[in-house]
Amino acid sequence: MTRFLPTLLILACFSASSLAAELDFTGDWQTTYGPMTLSESSGTVKGSYINEGSVISLEGKIQKNGVLEFSYRDAEDSGTGWFRLNDGALSFEGRMREQGSSGAVPWIGNRQWTPGSTETFAGLWETSFGRMRLKLEGNRITGAYAYKGGTLDGYLVDGKFKFRYSDGADGEGEFSLVKGGRAFGGRWRADGDKEWRDWNGFRADPTPGVRWLVVLESRWESGLDADEYTYGEMLKSFFTRKSGVRVRQRFYTDPASLAKWIREASFLAEPVVLYFSGHGTVAGLVTDDGPAGAGAIAAALGGASSVALVHFGSCDVMNGKVPAELQRLTGGRFPVSGFAQPVDWAASAVTDFMYLDLILSRDLPPARAAAELVRLMPFAARKNGKAPYDGVSFRFVPAPGAAL
Repeated sequence: MTRFLPTLLILACFSASSLAAELDFTGDWQTTYGPMTLSESSGTVKGSYINEGSVISLEGKIQKNGVLEFSYRDAEDSGTGWFRLNDGALSFEGRMREQGSSGAVPWIGNRQWTPGSTETFAGLWETSFGRMRLKLEGNRITGAYAYKGGTLDGYLVDGKFKFRYSDGADGEGEFSLVKGGRAFGGRWRADGDKEWRDWNGFRADPTPGVRWLVVLESRWESGLDADEYTYGEMLKSFFTRKSGVRVRQRFYTDPASLAKWIREASFLAEPVVLYFSGHGTVAGLVTDDGPAGAGAIAAALGGASSVALVHFGSCDVMNGKVPAELQRLTGGRFPVSGFAQPVDWAASAVTDFMYLDLILSRDLPPARAAAELVRLMPFAARKNGKAPYDGVSFRFVPAPGAAL
Protein backbone atom coordinates (compact mmCIF):
# COMPACT_ATOMS: atom_id res chain seq x y z
CA MET A 1 0.00 0.00 0.00
CA THR A 2 2.41 2.63 0.36
CA ARG A 3 4.09 5.33 2.36
CA PHE A 4 2.71 5.53 5.89
CA LEU A 5 2.34 9.02 7.31
CA PRO A 6 3.63 9.37 10.87
CA THR A 7 0.96 10.49 13.30
CA LEU A 8 -0.57 9.50 16.65
CA LEU A 9 -3.59 7.35 17.24
CA ILE A 10 -6.01 10.18 17.78
CA LEU A 11 -6.15 13.28 15.62
CA ALA A 12 -8.72 16.03 15.87
CA CYS A 13 -10.21 16.63 12.44
CA PHE A 14 -12.40 19.67 12.15
CA SER A 15 -13.39 20.10 8.53
CA ALA A 16 -17.01 20.72 7.54
CA SER A 17 -19.27 17.76 7.21
CA SER A 18 -22.67 16.27 6.74
CA LEU A 19 -24.42 15.05 9.86
CA ALA A 20 -27.11 12.43 9.56
CA ALA A 21 -29.87 11.97 12.10
CA GLU A 22 -27.85 8.97 13.27
CA LEU A 23 -24.06 8.90 12.97
CA ASP A 24 -23.21 7.21 9.71
CA PHE A 25 -20.03 6.44 7.76
CA THR A 26 -21.81 7.10 4.46
CA GLY A 27 -20.20 9.87 2.44
CA ASP A 28 -16.99 11.17 0.90
CA TRP A 29 -13.83 11.50 2.97
CA GLN A 30 -10.33 12.92 2.67
CA THR A 31 -8.05 10.46 4.46
CA THR A 32 -4.45 9.59 5.26
CA TYR A 33 -4.37 7.23 2.29
CA GLY A 34 -6.33 9.27 -0.21
CA PRO A 35 -9.96 10.15 -1.04
CA MET A 36 -12.50 7.54 0.07
CA THR A 37 -16.20 6.96 -0.52
CA LEU A 38 -18.25 4.80 1.88
CA SER A 39 -21.86 3.64 2.02
CA GLU A 40 -23.51 2.09 5.07
CA SER A 41 -26.56 -0.16 5.11
CA SER A 42 -27.86 -2.19 8.08
CA GLY A 43 -24.47 -2.12 9.77
CA THR A 44 -22.50 -3.14 6.70
CA VAL A 45 -20.10 -0.61 5.19
CA LYS A 46 -18.68 -0.86 1.68
CA GLY A 47 -16.54 1.51 -0.31
CA SER A 48 -13.23 2.26 -1.91
CA TYR A 49 -10.36 4.71 -1.73
CA ILE A 50 -7.70 5.88 -4.17
CA ASN A 51 -4.08 5.48 -3.09
CA GLU A 52 -1.15 6.21 -5.44
CA GLY A 53 -3.44 5.85 -8.44
CA SER A 54 -4.92 2.49 -7.41
CA VAL A 55 -8.57 1.96 -6.47
CA ILE A 56 -8.71 -0.20 -3.33
CA SER A 57 -11.94 -1.78 -2.08
CA LEU A 58 -12.97 -1.80 1.58
CA GLU A 59 -15.73 -3.68 3.40
CA GLY A 60 -16.66 -4.17 7.03
CA LYS A 61 -19.22 -4.35 9.84
CA ILE A 62 -20.23 -1.91 12.56
CA GLN A 63 -19.65 -3.46 15.99
CA LYS A 64 -21.82 -2.91 19.07
CA ASN A 65 -19.41 -0.25 20.34
CA GLY A 66 -19.83 1.75 17.12
CA VAL A 67 -16.43 0.81 15.71
CA LEU A 68 -16.24 -0.16 12.05
CA GLU A 69 -13.99 -3.21 11.65
CA PHE A 70 -13.03 -3.75 8.01
CA SER A 71 -10.75 -5.44 5.53
CA TYR A 72 -9.29 -3.90 2.37
CA ARG A 73 -7.85 -5.43 -0.79
CA ASP A 74 -6.39 -4.52 -4.17
CA ALA A 75 -4.28 -6.38 -6.72
CA GLU A 76 -1.13 -6.11 -4.61
CA ASP A 77 -2.03 -5.57 -0.95
CA SER A 78 -4.62 -6.47 1.65
CA GLY A 79 -5.13 -5.91 5.34
CA THR A 80 -7.51 -5.13 8.18
CA GLY A 81 -8.34 -2.13 10.32
CA TRP A 82 -10.92 -0.14 12.25
CA PHE A 83 -12.50 3.33 12.18
CA ARG A 84 -14.42 5.20 14.86
CA LEU A 85 -16.42 8.38 14.20
CA ASN A 86 -15.53 11.56 16.10
CA ASP A 87 -16.93 15.08 16.50
CA GLY A 88 -20.49 14.23 15.52
CA ALA A 89 -19.32 12.32 12.41
CA LEU A 90 -17.09 15.17 11.22
CA SER A 91 -14.07 12.88 11.25
CA PHE A 92 -12.88 9.37 11.99
CA GLU A 93 -9.88 7.95 13.80
CA GLY A 94 -8.55 4.49 13.23
CA ARG A 95 -5.73 2.11 12.46
CA MET A 96 -4.84 -0.37 9.74
CA ARG A 97 -2.53 -3.37 9.60
CA GLU A 98 -1.18 -4.56 6.29
CA GLN A 99 -1.18 -8.33 5.85
CA GLY A 100 2.14 -9.70 7.10
CA SER A 101 2.92 -6.60 9.15
CA SER A 102 3.56 -6.87 12.88
CA GLY A 103 2.15 -3.44 13.75
CA ALA A 104 -0.81 -1.21 13.01
CA VAL A 105 -0.51 2.39 11.78
CA PRO A 106 -2.86 5.38 12.11
CA TRP A 107 -5.55 6.16 9.54
CA ILE A 108 -7.61 9.31 10.00
CA GLY A 109 -10.12 11.12 7.81
CA ASN A 110 -12.20 14.29 7.42
CA ARG A 111 -15.68 14.20 5.94
CA GLN A 112 -15.93 16.29 2.76
CA TRP A 113 -18.58 18.96 2.56
CA THR A 114 -20.83 18.94 -0.48
CA PRO A 115 -23.51 21.47 -1.50
CA GLY A 116 -26.82 20.70 0.15
CA SER A 117 -25.36 18.78 3.09
CA THR A 118 -26.35 19.57 6.66
CA GLU A 119 -23.57 21.58 8.28
CA THR A 120 -22.48 21.38 11.89
CA PHE A 121 -20.92 23.78 14.37
CA ALA A 122 -19.06 20.99 16.17
CA GLY A 123 -15.28 21.18 16.23
CA LEU A 124 -12.44 23.62 16.81
CA TRP A 125 -12.52 27.25 15.64
CA GLU A 126 -10.26 30.30 15.45
CA THR A 127 -12.48 33.19 16.57
CA SER A 128 -12.56 36.85 17.55
CA PHE A 129 -12.13 35.75 21.17
CA GLY A 130 -9.48 33.07 20.74
CA ARG A 131 -9.83 29.39 20.04
CA MET A 132 -13.21 27.83 20.68
CA ARG A 133 -14.29 24.20 20.82
CA LEU A 134 -17.96 23.31 20.32
CA LYS A 135 -19.76 20.02 20.94
CA LEU A 136 -23.09 19.07 19.37
CA GLU A 137 -25.60 16.81 21.14
CA GLY A 138 -28.89 16.67 19.26
CA ASN A 139 -29.78 20.30 18.70
CA ARG A 140 -27.93 21.48 21.81
CA ILE A 141 -24.45 22.95 21.48
CA THR A 142 -22.04 23.50 24.35
CA GLY A 143 -18.49 24.74 24.28
CA ALA A 144 -15.61 26.74 25.67
CA TYR A 145 -13.38 29.50 24.32
CA ALA A 146 -10.00 30.84 25.35
CA TYR A 147 -10.95 34.38 26.34
CA LYS A 148 -11.21 34.54 30.16
CA GLY A 149 -12.18 30.87 30.35
CA GLY A 150 -15.45 31.54 28.56
CA THR A 151 -18.25 29.02 28.07
CA LEU A 152 -21.20 28.77 25.67
CA ASP A 153 -24.51 26.93 25.90
CA GLY A 154 -27.35 27.07 23.41
CA TYR A 155 -29.41 25.46 20.68
CA LEU A 156 -29.81 25.28 16.93
CA VAL A 157 -32.76 27.43 15.94
CA ASP A 158 -33.63 27.67 12.23
CA GLY A 159 -30.05 26.79 11.31
CA LYS A 160 -28.49 29.33 13.69
CA PHE A 161 -26.64 28.61 16.90
CA LYS A 162 -28.27 30.84 19.53
CA PHE A 163 -26.52 30.82 22.86
CA ARG A 164 -25.79 32.28 26.24
CA TYR A 165 -22.15 32.98 27.09
CA SER A 166 -20.22 33.57 30.31
CA ASP A 167 -16.64 34.86 30.63
CA GLY A 168 -16.74 36.95 33.76
CA ALA A 169 -19.71 38.76 32.25
CA ASP A 170 -22.84 37.19 30.81
CA GLY A 171 -24.66 37.77 27.56
CA GLU A 172 -26.19 36.30 24.44
CA GLY A 173 -25.18 35.71 20.86
CA GLU A 174 -25.80 33.84 17.63
CA PHE A 175 -23.66 32.27 14.90
CA SER A 176 -24.48 31.37 11.27
CA LEU A 177 -22.29 29.05 9.20
CA VAL A 178 -20.89 30.35 5.91
CA LYS A 179 -18.50 29.11 3.21
CA GLY A 180 -19.78 25.56 3.33
CA GLY A 181 -19.34 25.28 7.06
CA ARG A 182 -15.72 26.41 6.96
CA ALA A 183 -16.47 29.66 8.79
CA PHE A 184 -19.18 31.43 10.77
CA GLY A 185 -20.42 34.96 11.09
CA GLY A 186 -22.00 36.04 14.33
CA ARG A 187 -22.75 38.66 16.90
CA TRP A 188 -22.94 39.06 20.68
CA ARG A 189 -24.07 41.52 23.31
CA ALA A 190 -23.70 41.70 27.06
CA ASP A 191 -26.76 41.58 29.29
CA GLY A 192 -28.20 45.07 29.56
CA ASP A 193 -26.60 46.31 26.31
CA LYS A 194 -28.58 47.18 23.20
CA GLU A 195 -25.62 47.23 20.82
CA TRP A 196 -24.57 44.04 19.04
CA ARG A 197 -20.88 43.37 18.26
CA ASP A 198 -19.22 41.03 15.76
CA TRP A 199 -17.99 37.55 16.66
CA ASN A 200 -16.60 35.64 13.68
CA GLY A 201 -14.54 32.50 13.21
CA PHE A 202 -13.11 29.88 10.87
CA ARG A 203 -12.20 26.20 11.23
CA ALA A 204 -8.92 25.49 13.04
CA ASP A 205 -7.46 22.64 10.98
CA PRO A 206 -4.58 20.49 12.29
CA THR A 207 -1.10 20.93 10.83
CA PRO A 208 -0.10 17.59 9.23
CA GLY A 209 2.72 15.77 10.99
CA VAL A 210 2.63 17.88 14.17
CA ARG A 211 2.21 16.33 17.63
CA TRP A 212 2.28 18.01 21.04
CA LEU A 213 3.83 16.98 24.33
CA VAL A 214 2.24 19.22 26.96
CA VAL A 215 3.90 18.90 30.37
CA LEU A 216 1.90 20.35 33.27
CA GLU A 217 4.06 20.36 36.37
CA SER A 218 3.85 21.37 40.01
CA ARG A 219 6.98 22.56 41.78
CA TRP A 220 8.93 19.81 43.50
CA GLU A 221 10.89 22.01 45.94
CA SER A 222 9.55 22.22 49.48
CA GLY A 223 11.15 25.58 50.34
CA LEU A 224 13.61 28.32 49.38
CA ASP A 225 16.54 26.32 50.72
CA ALA A 226 16.06 23.65 48.02
CA ASP A 227 17.67 23.92 44.59
CA GLU A 228 15.25 24.27 41.69
CA TYR A 229 14.72 21.28 39.46
CA THR A 230 11.98 20.25 37.04
CA TYR A 231 11.08 17.07 35.26
CA GLY A 232 9.57 18.95 32.33
CA GLU A 233 12.88 20.66 31.50
CA MET A 234 14.42 17.25 30.82
CA LEU A 235 11.53 16.18 28.63
CA LYS A 236 11.51 19.48 26.77
CA SER A 237 15.25 19.33 26.06
CA PHE A 238 15.01 15.74 24.84
CA PHE A 239 11.93 15.96 22.59
CA THR A 240 12.55 19.42 21.13
CA ARG A 241 15.13 17.71 18.92
CA LYS A 242 12.39 15.73 17.19
CA SER A 243 10.96 17.40 14.09
CA GLY A 244 7.18 17.65 14.28
CA VAL A 245 7.03 17.37 18.09
CA ARG A 246 6.14 20.61 19.85
CA VAL A 247 6.83 20.65 23.58
CA ARG A 248 5.25 23.00 26.10
CA GLN A 249 5.88 23.07 29.85
CA ARG A 250 3.63 25.01 32.24
CA PHE A 251 3.39 25.07 36.04
CA TYR A 252 0.33 24.76 38.27
CA THR A 253 -0.07 25.43 41.99
CA ASP A 254 -3.81 24.95 42.60
CA PRO A 255 -6.86 23.46 40.85
CA ALA A 256 -7.59 26.78 39.10
CA SER A 257 -4.16 27.10 37.48
CA LEU A 258 -4.19 23.39 36.60
CA ALA A 259 -7.59 23.80 34.91
CA LYS A 260 -6.33 26.82 32.95
CA TRP A 261 -3.49 24.89 31.32
CA ILE A 262 -5.60 21.77 30.68
CA ARG A 263 -8.12 24.01 28.90
CA GLU A 264 -5.31 25.51 26.81
CA ALA A 265 -4.22 22.02 25.78
CA SER A 266 -7.79 21.19 24.75
CA PHE A 267 -7.68 24.04 22.19
CA LEU A 268 -4.85 22.42 20.22
CA ALA A 269 -5.90 20.95 16.87
CA GLU A 270 -3.13 18.37 16.60
CA PRO A 271 -2.68 15.17 18.66
CA VAL A 272 -1.72 15.88 22.28
CA VAL A 273 0.12 13.77 24.83
CA LEU A 274 -0.89 15.39 28.12
CA TYR A 275 1.71 14.68 30.81
CA PHE A 276 1.14 15.51 34.49
CA SER A 277 4.36 15.86 36.48
CA GLY A 278 4.32 16.39 40.22
CA HIS A 279 3.34 14.76 43.49
CA GLY A 280 0.28 12.53 43.41
CA THR A 281 -1.91 10.31 45.57
CA VAL A 282 -4.71 7.83 44.90
CA ALA A 283 -7.06 10.86 45.05
CA GLY A 284 -5.31 12.66 42.20
CA LEU A 285 -2.73 15.38 41.64
CA VAL A 286 -1.42 17.20 44.71
CA THR A 287 -1.94 20.99 44.70
CA ASP A 288 -1.65 23.72 47.33
CA ASP A 289 -5.43 23.58 47.77
CA GLY A 290 -5.88 19.82 47.95
CA PRO A 291 -6.06 17.03 45.38
CA ALA A 292 -7.27 17.56 41.82
CA GLY A 293 -9.01 14.38 40.73
CA ALA A 294 -10.71 13.00 37.66
CA GLY A 295 -13.65 15.41 37.86
CA ALA A 296 -11.47 18.51 37.72
CA ILE A 297 -9.37 17.17 34.86
CA ALA A 298 -12.37 16.00 32.81
CA ALA A 299 -14.22 19.31 33.30
CA ALA A 300 -11.22 21.28 32.03
CA LEU A 301 -10.78 18.99 29.01
CA GLY A 302 -14.38 19.48 27.94
CA GLY A 303 -15.10 17.89 24.56
CA ALA A 304 -11.49 17.81 23.37
CA SER A 305 -10.89 14.98 20.91
CA SER A 306 -7.26 15.86 20.16
CA VAL A 307 -5.94 14.17 23.31
CA ALA A 308 -4.05 11.03 22.33
CA LEU A 309 -2.90 10.05 25.81
CA VAL A 310 -3.08 11.23 29.42
CA HIS A 311 -0.02 10.15 31.41
CA PHE A 312 0.39 10.67 35.15
CA GLY A 313 4.10 11.01 35.93
CA SER A 314 2.98 11.22 39.55
CA CYS A 315 3.17 8.73 42.39
CA ASP A 316 0.17 6.51 43.22
CA VAL A 317 -2.42 8.10 40.87
CA MET A 318 -2.87 4.86 38.92
CA ASN A 319 -3.45 2.98 42.18
CA GLY A 320 -6.82 4.60 42.82
CA LYS A 321 -10.08 5.28 40.99
CA VAL A 322 -8.85 8.33 39.06
CA PRO A 323 -8.01 6.53 35.76
CA ALA A 324 -11.35 4.70 35.48
CA GLU A 325 -13.31 7.75 36.58
CA LEU A 326 -11.49 9.99 34.10
CA GLN A 327 -12.33 7.64 31.25
CA ARG A 328 -15.95 7.41 32.39
CA LEU A 329 -16.34 11.19 32.52
CA THR A 330 -14.70 11.72 29.12
CA GLY A 331 -16.38 8.84 27.30
CA GLY A 332 -13.18 6.80 27.09
CA ARG A 333 -11.77 8.95 24.28
CA PHE A 334 -8.12 8.36 25.20
CA PRO A 335 -5.91 5.87 27.10
CA VAL A 336 -4.55 6.69 30.55
CA SER A 337 -1.20 5.59 31.97
CA GLY A 338 1.13 6.25 34.88
CA PHE A 339 2.50 4.82 38.13
CA ALA A 340 0.63 2.88 40.82
CA GLN A 341 3.09 3.48 43.67
CA PRO A 342 5.67 5.98 44.95
CA VAL A 343 8.50 5.96 42.40
CA ASP A 344 12.19 6.71 42.30
CA TRP A 345 13.06 9.80 40.25
CA ALA A 346 15.62 8.00 38.05
CA ALA A 347 13.48 4.89 37.57
CA SER A 348 10.46 6.95 36.54
CA ALA A 349 12.63 9.06 34.20
CA VAL A 350 14.04 6.00 32.43
CA THR A 351 10.53 4.58 32.11
CA ASP A 352 8.94 7.78 30.84
CA PHE A 353 11.65 8.60 28.32
CA MET A 354 11.41 5.14 26.76
CA TYR A 355 7.60 5.15 26.75
CA LEU A 356 7.20 8.65 25.31
CA ASP A 357 9.96 8.11 22.77
CA LEU A 358 8.18 5.02 21.46
CA ILE A 359 5.08 7.16 20.90
CA LEU A 360 6.52 10.49 19.75
CA SER A 361 9.68 9.36 17.94
CA ARG A 362 8.88 5.78 16.88
CA ASP A 363 5.23 6.48 16.01
CA LEU A 364 3.80 3.56 17.99
CA PRO A 365 0.22 3.83 19.25
CA PRO A 366 0.11 4.20 23.05
CA ALA A 367 -1.17 0.66 23.65
CA ARG A 368 1.65 -0.91 21.68
CA ALA A 369 4.19 1.47 23.24
CA ALA A 370 3.04 0.33 26.69
CA ALA A 371 3.44 -3.33 25.72
CA GLU A 372 6.90 -2.72 24.23
CA LEU A 373 7.93 -0.76 27.31
CA VAL A 374 7.38 -3.61 29.76
CA ARG A 375 8.94 -6.07 27.31
CA LEU A 376 12.10 -3.98 26.90
CA MET A 377 12.23 -2.81 30.55
CA PRO A 378 10.59 -5.49 32.74
CA PHE A 379 11.22 -3.54 35.96
CA ALA A 380 8.70 -0.91 34.76
CA ALA A 381 5.78 -3.25 35.52
CA ARG A 382 7.13 -4.52 38.84
CA LYS A 383 6.53 -3.25 42.32
CA ASN A 384 9.48 -2.24 44.48
CA GLY A 385 12.16 -4.89 44.42
CA LYS A 386 15.86 -5.50 45.00
CA ALA A 387 17.09 -4.56 41.52
CA PRO A 388 19.31 -1.46 41.12
CA TYR A 389 16.20 0.19 39.73
CA ASP A 390 13.14 -0.44 41.86
CA GLY A 391 9.97 -1.27 40.00
CA VAL A 392 7.58 1.60 39.30
CA SER A 393 4.28 -0.30 38.82
CA PHE A 394 3.63 1.22 35.40
CA ARG A 395 -0.04 0.81 34.46
CA PHE A 396 -1.84 1.34 31.14
CA VAL A 397 -5.62 1.64 30.71
CA PRO A 398 -6.57 1.41 27.01
CA ALA A 399 -9.23 3.54 25.39
CA PRO A 400 -12.45 1.52 24.99
CA GLY A 401 -13.24 0.41 21.46
CA ALA A 402 -9.67 0.31 20.15
CA ALA A 403 -9.83 -2.81 17.98
CA LEU A 404 -6.13 -3.00 17.11
